[in-house]
Amino acid sequence: MLSEFLKPIDVNLLNQYYYTNKHIQQHIQLYQQTQTLENYQVALLGVEDYRGYVSNKGTELAADEVRKQLYQYAAFTNGMQLLDLGNIKAGETYVDTLVALVETMHTLFKKNIITIIIGGDAALASAQFKAYEIFENPITVAHVASKVMWEESDVDIYKTYLKDFFFSNFLKSYHLIAYQTYFMQEKQLSYLKSKNHNLLRVGKIKEHIFDVETYLREAAMVTFNINAIRYSDAPAQPEPSPNGLFGDEACAIARYAGMSDQLMSIGFYDFNPTLDKSSITAHQMAQMVWYFMEGVSLRRQDYPITDEKVFAQYIVQIEDAENDFIFLKSNKSDRWWMKIMYEEFGISKHKLIPCTYKDYLTALNNEIPERWMREWLRVS
Repeated sequence: MLSEFLKPIDVNLLNQYYYTNKHIQQHIQLYQQTQTLENYQVALLGVEDYRGYVSNKGTELAADEVRKQLYQYAAFTNGMQLLDLGNIKAGETYVDTLVALVETMHTLFKKNIITIIIGGDAALASAQFKAYEIFENPITVAHVASKVMWEESDVDIYKTYLKDFFFSNFLKSYHLIAYQTYFMQEKQLSYLKSKNHNLLRVGKIKEHIFDVETYLREAAMVTFNINAIRYSDAPAQPEPSPNGLFGDEACAIARYAGMSDQLMSIGFYDFNPTLDKSSITAHQMAQMVWYFMEGVSLRRQDYPITDEKVFAQYIVQIEDAENDFIFLKSNKSDRWWMKIMYEEFGISKHKLIPCTYKDYLTALNNEIPERWMREWLRVS
């Protein structure tokens, strides 16, 4: 099935960047059509199609430009290995490409292989999302981008694809990470807030970047648009901005994504090598892939929580609050959760939501954590 859609990596690229590095074959292996997918945890997959964002032609070249840098880096930490599958060929139509991506991801998901996608345009995320229907359960999507867009268009699919998320029965929750308020229309913000989706401004990330981890912990899928990164650190984008994430912050977010026990795919989109300067953006993308791999190596399999007895439990009383505030701390990863108690149809229930040590300190200071209040409004 994979061979039907995949195009081998260019031989000249391999001769110049892969085979000249005698150490690389220990941590990045090339997919052979005759081999099985057993014993691999993570695979890299390029997509050679730009037609979801026609005016950004050049993104189909992104995967190979990232490889040129990634193949020169040191081994991933903790002995992690990456299977490089090559690229999905552009189909006769854009829909053909989307179908090929869905089918390829289905094959990988059946083998429990985490997929790193390098686009291609951001509209490919619609296929990335659709691939999860194989699990038959709603998922949490984390979207790292400076803005969101949904407009009517018969040509530019990147303006419409988010509707596939928001109007799908397979979307459990949506987290928008690193958005910049001056790029967001009020109607967009109002809609996202009305649906109780979680929003995290880039300014909040700069105040305390570890807060991002709680937004990624439940995510089964992450889509990362290059426009979230400022121009000086990632110039190869169609609508650059002087502000946004710093390069090291983007790498940290990729690392947190890799740490998520739930996450099965991450897509990096809209990098256009024809706009790059001194391969800065290619380096940035390759380093994000590298840090994502490090994050995967740090997974501790402590989420979802199935046995609270293996967690340290802390109970905090806040003045005038009706109930105690319950916090759980993982003995494996030192990560924190809050336990929200509520009633539904007269039945007592609870929900565990990711939080930080800072939320615990807030409760100790006799204040209700903002994260707790936001979730309480969602379930009450």
